Amino acid sequence: MRGHSFSPPPPAGVSPPIHSIAEASAHGQGSAGRIGERSLVGESPMAEAEVVDRAGVYNTRPVGPYDVSDELRPRIEEFDLWAVIEDLKEHGYAVIRDAAPPELMDELREAIHSLSQPADAKATGIAGSAPLLLGRHPAIDRVATLPKVMAIAEFSCGKAARAGRFVGSIKHPFEGEGDGALTLHADQNWLPVPFPEHNCVMTFCFACEGMTEAGGSTCVVPGSHRLRRPPTPEETKTAKTVAIETDKGDVAVWDGSVWHGSYARRTPGTRTVLHATYQRLYTQPIDDFTYLLGDDEYMANAPEGMRQLLGADLFFHTATPERDVDMRKFMYAAVASKI
Repeated sequence: MRGHSFSPPPPAGVSPPIHSIAEASAHGQGSAGRIGERSLVGESPMAEAEVVDRAGVYNTRPVGPYDVSDELRPRIEEFDLWAVIEDLKEHGYAVIRDAAPPELMDELREAIHSLSQPADAKATGIAGSAPLLLGRHPAIDRVATLPKVMAIAEFSCGKAARAGRFVGSIKHPFEGEGDGALTLHADQNWLPVPFPEHNCVMTFCFACEGMTEAGGSTCVVPGSHRLRRPPTPEETKTAKTVAIETDKGDVAVWDGSVWHGSYARRTPGTRTVLHATYQRLYTQPIDDFTYLLGDDEYMANAPEGMRQLLGADLFFHTATPERDVDMRKFMYAAVASKI
């Protein structure tokens, strides 16, 4: 099934044309338009809520798991991402080739190294890590909003996918005891089992130097996403894994249900990675980046797409003691959650 095209609400304090609300309701006229009219003349917030065209909002044609909305389809075509979508559907993971120019990966590597706190590499193979990276360096923000990345995040986590977690890591050769591998797991393992049919968490792995199996790449159990559950303790030891190998500028990506981990690094040098997690709009973001919305200078210069990742156009936390939730934003979320 296919969804509708529509525009998000404007920044706070800017009133949109009435027709933008009607478009969001998928009807074009009627009570959705009346919400805008009442808002503009200062009617009470409860009056707005009472005239919401709930049938129009909730009957938006939903996009099923692994379907592509009409609005997204042109970008999938433009960026030649159909093979990526097919791999995600069949295997639970994929590689987006040439997602970023090599020079941007160099900038990203420098940013991660400059912001990382040192760790005991001999014990774990991880020489440094840097949490909460979104908004702390221009290269990180540019990578987070790359067109191919935003398109696949929307495909997997919906129209208004949000920033969940942006963490950098620096992997050195492993010299400790054991195999040094990261145990198999599923990224959305705080969700109830079975996991939802619609994916809720998407992880992009930007390996600044590229990654190979010997260099400590991510490993994955192909097809495990279909089980819609985390691996059992026994399965973490016995499941057959394959390496995800990328060249510089490629991005590895996997959904929240697929079982994955990583191999220890066995070659000299470093593997510098940005782990970027995107989440479906109704899930609680792992990390809170909303403080960036209060930085006017930052927002004025942020890349296109950052408002969406920060949830600026969603209705959550918009109610006050004097006024109920922002109904324009509510209607946007009600449609965006379905496509």
